[in-house]
Amino acid sequence: MATEIRTGARIAFVLLVISIGNGAWWDAAAQNYPSKPMTLVVPFPPGAATDVFARAAGRRMGEIMGSQVVILNRDGASGAIGTDMVAKAAGDGYTLLWGSSGPLAISPVWTEKLPYDPVRDFAPVSLFAKIPYLLIVHPAVPAKNVKELLALARAHPGKLNFASSGTGGTAHLAGELFKSMTEIDIVHVPYRGTSLFVTELIGGQVDLAFAGPTSALPHLAPGRIRALATSGARRSDMFPDIPTMSEAGVPGYEFTQWYGLLVPAKTSREIVNVLNTSLLKAMDDADVRKRIAGEAAAAAQGSPEEFAAYLKSELAKNAKMIKDAKLKRE
Repeated sequence: MATEIRTGARIAFVLLVISIGNGAWWDAAAQNYPSKPMTLVVPFPPGAATDVFARAAGRRMGEIMGSQVVILNRDGASGAIGTDMVAKAAGDGYTLLWGSSGPLAISPVWTEKLPYDPVRDFAPVSLFAKIPYLLIVHPAVPAKNVKELLALARAHPGKLNFASSGTGGTAHLAGELFKSMTEIDIVHVPYRGTSLFVTELIGGQVDLAFAGPTSALPHLAPGRIRALATSGARRSDMFPDIPTMSEAGVPGYEFTQWYGLLVPAKTSREIVNVLNTSLLKAMDDADVRKRIAGEAAAAAQGSPEEFAAYLKSELAKNAKMIKDAKLKRE
């Protein structure tokens, strides 16, 4: 019995030493981090808001941390290829993901088979920004505000239609959320790309749509389209006179394209904290703020816990929306 106790004590001591040693190793790794360039994977091609934000934030983060952040555009499969690349990377803080709502909160509830799980495979660092959509209508639609649009839709169920850049995309789901929350019957018309559906809406082939601010902006002043509301939680600085959907008559409506920084799930909390601090500091930079404003976005920084909670809430919201709309998953 005494021998068994001594053996057990020795095992416990060895495990304690290993645990302390591992903790010391992680502390040392975090203190020396980063000691080489970091790769920030953008799962979309250059030029889009995802890429613009990543380059602006990555440059400033590199300056703050004293080590270069190299942008790697790894696009394909609606962002799944680059996202999966980071999910399977080493958790050493040198492979980062510039994530967005499509691959992380829509594809996982829309696509049956994805090679990654957004909650299991990633450690969120911080949200970065949210871009609202504009609810736009053709000038011939006899509705000057959202309440009038809802009255029109209810008086003529199934007669109005809304365009999107494709089934299961963000513009489509923004419209489905609008339908679900207001219990109206409007018909979805998918197109292959934003520019196509905006052109069709301007031409009067479709009645309304949820479009990104930069896509809609050139057509607002000439009166080719009319904006009734924005889809964010607060008014856009670019469109201060346009009410939010909540203000316009759909309380609680919020649907945005969002962006944030994540790392592989096995990355230590110490490294996550270093990255979080660096990103929040980067967002105080004048050029970074200019890039955010230029995309009609609102800064949305926060803690890793807040980002993790937000990601889960977005997944739940989108899953419910798809179920309520009886959309067929791919």
